[in-house]
Amino acid sequence: MRKLVAHVSGKVQMAGYRSKVVIIAKAFDLKGYVRNLQDGRVKIFAEGSEADLERFLKAIKIENTLIKVEDIEAEFSEGLEAYDDFFKVVGEHETDARLDVAAEHLKELIAAVREGFKETNSKLSEISGKQDEMTDKVDEAGEDIVSEVQGLRSDLKGRMEERLQRIEGDVVDIKARMRP
Repeated sequence: MRKLVAHVSGKVQMAGYRSKVVIIAKAFDLKGYVRNLQDGRVKIFAEGSEADLERFLKAIKIENTLIKVEDIEAEFSEGLEAYDDFFKVVGEHETDARLDVAAEHLKELIAAVREGFKETNSKLSEISGKQDEMTDKVDEAGEDIVSEVQGLRSDLKGRMEERLQRIEGDVVDIKARMRP
């Protein structure tokens, strides 16, 4: 068991560096911690096999959009086997602790929204089914109305033809009476 104490400088605070270090350390099954120092550096205390610590040291030299490791001062010595896990030390006034809580709340919110959409989709399906039923009823009612209107038109046509014939007959009678 070996111990690594490393002081990392560069853009390593308020950039998510410690969280990345924790993930990498756990991947190598290392024990220890990572914490911010007041001078802007990050201190890493890690225990594990010498080979894993060497690979870990290479892996934590991160450079991306937010993080830029400029230097790592590393010291190796005999391990103490002082820790059971690898963790991030969060200071009292650091936002990390609040962000961790916020992240958990965000996960809950996402789950609630997803569940809400499932429920909404279910209700929309139900509404769509009822809408289809109503459309069928409207179609049936429309067919009944068309049939009724056709029947009324037929009745009216027949009555109009009768009245027209009577009027024509009356006109013929009136003309015949008017002739001398």
